[in-house]
Amino acid sequence: MQTFEITQKVLSFGPTYQVRAQTSEDVLMTIKGKLLSASPKLTMVEGGEGAEMASMTGNFVKTKFTMHDTQQREIGLLSFPLMSLKKSFSLKVGDHEYKAEGGFFGGTFKCTDPAGQTVLEISKQASLRDKFAVTVNDPIPAEVALMAAVAIDQRFFEDA
Repeated sequence: MQTFEITQKVLSFGPTYQVRAQTSEDVLMTIKGKLLSASPKLTMVEGGEGAEMASMTGNFVKTKFTMHDTQQREIGLLSFPLMSLKKSFSLKVGDHEYKAEGGFFGGTFKCTDPAGQTVLEISKQASLRDKFAVTVNDPIPAEVALMAAVAIDQRFFEDA
């Protein structure tokens, strides 16, 4: 089990998120978005400016986000319903599909495997900036889990 904290930077060109281990101040990864783009396009890099690790593109209405590795192979697909009273999503990783509901306010999203074990939990934290706690277990790669948290922010909280 790995636990991360994602915080959106306030003053940046385009959406920028810093990823840290839960108990550390060191930036492990940075997820950067394009400034003027009709649909979300984000790239995950090591540290602040390191090598590319993964990327994610969303559709215009932010209901579908596709995640890719550095060779542009799909590693995850996150889908949101176009219209729904409750905030929810489905995440496809390989042959497995996970569903999560965040209720009316989208405070916490939890994905479980068929045995009922939590494989991904994303919780929005109370903060002046968009901030999320992400806990991930196998078989979901950490890159997919972290990009999923950013997709949740893009879909539900970016314009709020």
